[in-house]
Amino acid sequence: MKTLIKLSFSRFSESYDSEAEIQKKSAKLLIDFAGDLKGKILDLGCGTGFLDRFSHWENVVGLDISEDMVLFFKRFSSFGLVGDMEKLPFKDKSFDNAVSNFSLHWTDLGKTFFEVNRVLKRGGRFIFNIPVSGSMESVEEILSGKRFDFYSDGEVISLLKNCGFSLEEFFIKDFHKEFPDGYHLLTHLHRTGVAINPENKTLGEKRNIVRKFKEFKEPVNLNFRLLFVNCIKD
Repeated sequence: MKTLIKLSFSRFSESYDSEAEIQKKSAKLLIDFAGDLKGKILDLGCGTGFLDRFSHWENVVGLDISEDMVLFFKRFSSFGLVGDMEKLPFKDKSFDNAVSNFSLHWTDLGKTFFEVNRVLKRGGRFIFNIPVSGSMESVEEILSGKRFDFYSDGEVISLLKNCGFSLEEFFIKDFHKEFPDGYHLLTHLHRTGVAINPENKTLGEKRNIVRKFKEFKEPVNLNFRLLFVNCIKD
């Protein structure tokens, strides 16, 4: 799965930056939610750098599993590197705060939360959003079945507490984007790096998926339910 994620986002960093409207909106809301963060900040799954570019935060270090995303990020900031959120390439207590926009759902959250706790200083804030269950329902409808194993909000909060974080504040916000038909939705998903095919799908199965999107001629609403969390390392 990690290889698939790397390939998806590496091929579409340019189109992602121009077309990821929901991710831009969620980044701006996250920045308002976080407020004026100080000190050294780790941006997990930084992508093309929405959090760094839209905020006034200083000393942001961006990390992403996609080399192409990091290269795009470094057009605006010199502090970006390729790395895995589940195995962070930093020493213990290296950061004052950590943030993440629309990225954590690609990872094993237990491993990622443990690593974030490890690299944060005591009292450091971890502020993020993550799509949770109930997201992308229209895609599942087109494909006639459940395909996305999003964590529930309760699972996310439970994992945080198990990994040594104290919850300060959280809320859920729904985001939507309308498309004229299934094919335009599929194009958007591809251009923003969203993989809807498991790695083991055959060529015939992938063609069948494309066919289902093309045959869906009605207006369709892409939805994401985002959990926003502000927590502190114990």
